Amino acid sequence: MKKNLFFTFISFLFLIACSSQQKYSNVNEAIMSLEKNITQIESPDDYILEGIKPVSYKLSNEEIIKVYAFGSEEQRESGLKHFEESIQLLSSHAPIVYQSGKYIVLYYALVDSKTRTPKLNEIEFGVKIEKALNSM
Repeated sequence: MKKNLFFTFISFLFLIACSSQQKYSNVNEAIMSLEKNITQIESPDDYILEGIKPVSYKLSNEEIIKVYAFGSEEQRESGLKHFEESIQLLSSHAPIVYQSGKYIVLYYALVDSKTRTPKLNEIEFGVKIEKALNSM
């Protein structure tokens, strides 16, 4: 009897843990969940990758997130390759790049990093973005 009760209790805890994690239907929904004060912005200087213009967001701390939605994972890989080639020429501080399915998400953090790309523990939203994208 105690064994069954213990098994039922463990199963219940497992179900609660699994159900509490938010699932998002698309990357824009995941990004909008990061904080209350996130706003979608128009950015005339957006870099176009494989014919795709990103959707840009501004966080409350003035940092920027750009989301590229490609038609396929192959197109995303090609877009990432072109981005990596161009960023070597254009910037001394590169964004953090996330990939999820057919999406590329660029996080432009405002930190003084000793490396070209900041580390996740140096920035406010790095881990939150990673978790949100993993919840899709």
